[in-house]
Amino acid sequence: MDPHFHRLMNTFDYEDALFRIDPNLQEFRDLKEKYVQFNSRNSGNPHSARLEIAVLIKEYRSSRHDIFRDFASLLEKFEDPIINSFIMVEKMGNGKIYDSRLSNGPIESINRKIKDLKRMGRGFRNFEHFRNRFLYSTRSAPILNGVSDYNPVVYFEEDEF
Repeated sequence: MDPHFHRLMNTFDYEDALFRIDPNLQEFRDLKEKYVQFNSRNSGNPHSARLEIAVLIKEYRSSRHDIFRDFASLLEKFEDPIINSFIMVEKMGNGKIYDSRLSNGPIESINRKIKDLKRMGRGFRNFEHFRNRFLYSTRSAPILNGVSDYNPVVYFEEDEF
């Protein structure tokens, strides 16, 4: 039971109520859905994605809403990286090999973990301690000392450069 509308509502009911408040919202939703469909249709097919993104950019450029004209500029600026994201690569997970789109998500996840660790530690004065803490917190079977013959830490003196 929704306390505001005083009736049971699902997602479509909320959407309908919002569209009655502002008809522009339906146009926003439809334009957004075109990009979502573009992503799902072209998965694994960068050649058709390149053709279709040009049409999408043209449609967004002619939109009467600033946000979609700005989004068209963004799509145009990053067109090549967006198209490259449709390339499929083989990945292994849960004991299976599967195809997946290229993504910088895993790297962003690692960067976020580093930033969170720095924030939680409120500063580290010792790099080796910070490195070990990061390795310990991100590995499923961590090496406690973090430095082995396989991954030695090498420091350069200032005067060596």
